This record gives sequence, C-alpha cells and structure tokens, in this order.
Amino acid sequence: MPDWSALRMGVLEALAGTYALALYEDVWRGPRRRQIYDRDMALLIAMLVTLGWPDLATHALKCWFGSDVNHAGHTVPGGITGMIVSVAGKGLGVPVVPCTFQKGEELLVEMIEAWDADDSVFMPLAVQLADRHLSHCRQDSGQMRFDFDHPVEQAMPIELLMLLRLRSETSIPDALSKHPALQHPAATLADPQPPVLSSRCRTFIDCVSRVLPACETLVAAIANQAELLSA
Repeated sequence: MPDWSALRMGVLEALAGTYALALYEDVWRGPRRRQIYDRDMALLIAMLVTLGWPDLATHALKCWFGSDVNHAGHTVPGGITGMIVSVAGKGLGVPVVPCTFQKGEELLVEMIEAWDADDSVFMPLAVQLADRHLSHCRQDSGQMRFDFDHPVEQAMPIELLMLLRLRSETSIPDALSKHPALQHPAATLADPQPPVLSSRCRTFIDCVSRVLPACETLVAAIANQAELLSA
C-alpha cells in the first residue's frame, strides 16, 4: 500500500520548491524552461486537488495562472497544462489565463467543456483520457517531451483523478476501475488529511522566506488548508 503520509509531505516539499522558483523566475525563465515548469506547476495543482486540498490548490492556481497575474512574455499554456489549468479554474472558481490547444488535442478541449457533465457524457471522455495517460508515460526523446516522465506521475493519473475529485467522487467509478491506468494502489482517491510539513520543508521555507518574504503566504495557505480539514 502507498505511504500516503510520505507522499503528502513529498508533494508539499515539491510545492515549496516550485513556489520559490515561481517567485524568482526572472532569473531562470526562458521559453523552453517556462513551458516545462508550467507543466510541472499544473501537475502540482492537479495533485493538490487529488489529495483533497482544494483551498491550497486555489492559492497556487491564483499565484501561478490567475488571470490577474502578469503573463507578459510567458508561453500560453496548452496541452495537458492547459487542460488542468482550465478545468481547475472552472472547478475552483478561479479566473485563469486563456489557454490554447493544437491539432490533435481535441480530447483535452472536450474535457474542459464536459468535466462536470453527466456520466453519460463524461465517462467515455474519461476513458479516452486514461488511454492518453498511458500513451504519454514515456521518457524524453530527442524530438518531444511526453507529459508524464516521473514515476509518481506515471503511477497516478492525477489529471484524471483531479477531474474525479472536482466532480465530488470519493472512489474510482466502475467505468474506470479496471482501466490499466488506474491499477496502481496509489491511483485512487484517498481520504483527505490535513497537510503536514516535514522538518526539511519547514527548514527550507524558513530559509527561503528570509530572501523571498512572499513565501510566507504559502505557509499561511498550508495552515489554512490544515485548519479546514481539522475542524
């Protein structure tokens, strides 16, 4: 069985690191890097929703992809990044930056429109999205970057689990339960638990906050989500 406590703490560590990078992005940003980090940011937001941390996901979404954030010079989100950002924006009630999609990404566009539709409409698209997940569980090649190149991303179709969580599902629906993309023990909707920072993450945030005081807003968002789940 998955060690959910370790997974949650690992997600928070990734969130803290990404949050700091986003605040200091002018130093490292470039067209290629921005596209990659946007995808990683979107997948983190999907993971936060999947873990049952919608308020924390809302905070990250507003900071990274909110419509009132200055996106001048940034690559317009598309692909799986665009789908996650668009659906999360709708599901969490956050106005987000417009996203664009290329030929061959029609499924992602359809899912944005049908994420809250009746099962008769949503489930066939969800099965196709699960199929797509498997086809994108590949390593980098010299020509393209597949969506899911990290073992956790491959084992947990978080783009799909996010959708189910936003639809208020508490378990994997029968239509998806036997799909190969959802056979790993972690590919499920675990009961939400309050976020708890590891000592390493606390130390990191304390150190970074001395240079980037805005990181303290992340601490407040994590504490707020923990309080809501502990009430």
